[in-house]
Amino acid sequence: MVNNTTDGWSDTAREANERLLKGTLIKFSDWRWHRGKEGVPIPDGTQFVALSHTTAWVKWSNGKPSETRIREPGQRLIDREELGDNDEAAWAVGPDDKPRDPWQLTRFVHMISPTTAESFTFSTSSWGGREAVLNLSDAVERMRTVHAGAVPVVELGAAPMQTRYGKKSKPKLTIVGWKMLGGDLRELKELPPPAAPKSAAEDLNDEISF
Repeated sequence: MVNNTTDGWSDTAREANERLLKGTLIKFSDWRWHRGKEGVPIPDGTQFVALSHTTAWVKWSNGKPSETRIREPGQRLIDREELGDNDEAAWAVGPDDKPRDPWQLTRFVHMISPTTAESFTFSTSSWGGREAVLNLSDAVERMRTVHAGAVPVVELGAAPMQTRYGKKSKPKLTIVGWKMLGGDLRELKELPPPAAPKSAAEDLNDEISF
């Protein structure tokens, strides 16, 4: 019999779990979901098990992330002013021809395929994307008051939102089921997903350049 504690797989898996980006990166823009550097389209309705969530400030330099400040579990998120780079005159110009803050508040949702266990990370720094993650987090918190360790099965989709630039799109994470954390991700039977809170007003385009 193989000794699972000494064959090395668990140790390497723990290293992977310590990364901010786990598995394949998922992005959302212009009503569509994409995966990987090649931007392979992900069909609407694709489902993932959302295992965890991380919040971080990500600093961008020359179009690439150059520094990351992660919120530690149980700790408050650092205030933007504490990060430095507060002089707007020194900021690079964004796509709207206005100075763009180099520090972007970013949400990372770590997910796996319920059929293959392949790992993915959805990254978003837009208002619409961050709200989708906040709503998901709120639903998880409420479900765990009854079933500790529950994790949601989410379906990818898109929804319209009105912005100062006209009608745009935002990502939609619809809860379609629940599973329990465990060796086999046992499904919770006959547990309807909690009602999602109403959306707040949004005025930012939902595109990321990660």
